[in-house]
Amino acid sequence: MGFSLRRQHLIAIAAALTGAALFAYAVERAGVSDIIEAIRRVGWGLILILALAGLRFLVRAECWRWCLPPGTAFPLRRAFAAFLAGDAVGNVTPLGLLASEPTKVLLTRHHLATREAVASLAVENLVYAASVLAMVGIGLVSLAANVAMPAAWRAALIGALGVLIIGGGVALRAMRGTWDPRRGARPRWRERLATVRDEAMRFSGGHPERLWRVFVLDLLFHALAVVEVYVTLEWLLGDQSPTLVQAIVFEALNRVITAAFKFVPFRVGIDEASAGALAPVLSVNPAAGVALAVVRKVRNLSWAAIGLVLVATHPAETRNP
Repeated sequence: MGFSLRRQHLIAIAAALTGAALFAYAVERAGVSDIIEAIRRVGWGLILILALAGLRFLVRAECWRWCLPPGTAFPLRRAFAAFLAGDAVGNVTPLGLLASEPTKVLLTRHHLATREAVASLAVENLVYAASVLAMVGIGLVSLAANVAMPAAWRAALIGALGVLIIGGGVALRAMRGTWDPRRGARPRWRERLATVRDEAMRFSGGHPERLWRVFVLDLLFHALAVVEVYVTLEWLLGDQSPTLVQAIVFEALNRVITAAFKFVPFRVGIDEASAGALAPVLSVNPAAGVALAVVRKVRNLSWAAIGLVLVATHPAETRNP
């Protein structure tokens, strides 16, 4: 146990140092003065960016409520507060979902049975993962169809899209179960996966229309993120107007980075380096790409602060029978 905890701390420190180095590199390459000037253009527009982010949290909270059995009394404001708090804890620690989901369960224990909360969150995360695959696929198609690039790059994008489709198929197959009982008892991790799968299949089999509604709401979550990127670029680019393709591709990249580097608190440096590297491909000034990531980082920090306050002030009441 001690070794495992020590290893987690070492990974967190290494990730933080790497992120700091990437951040410094991205800022130095893009130009400090250019980045500051780009952020200055946003000004009071940050209020709109924060509002769009809050609306996105509200949409995910509503998705969670729709993953509960019909008739379950769970107010949106409580789901929103728990979701916000869980996201904050997941962002400030290197544990990601391993910290955020238990936090949501803990903060709703007075209103939902633990099994009910865990099952609904499992279903919501599975549907959300499917929507992320869809968003990334849209980003790849948009990039390949609208941006001039060498043939080798286009082939790589098409290959990535193929991998995405195959990965989605493998995930669907895994949801149906692949363990042969003749092989004996499942390993512990497969047993846990089977429990999540059984809960998801039980819910989807009884309420398929609710799952489709959740999927549509998750797509709305991504659409709001694209709007956020678009309006932010409007301020950052000055006289140049952004395009919808640029906003879609930046957001698709953000989804990939978020999924791949969830263990890095706030993805410090990684967001900035990746956005700065992608910007020239989309005919955007690298400074604007880095500034976009910095503005979104400020947005994340602001909402995380609110989430941590919710955790700290959560009442230690007992649940009514």
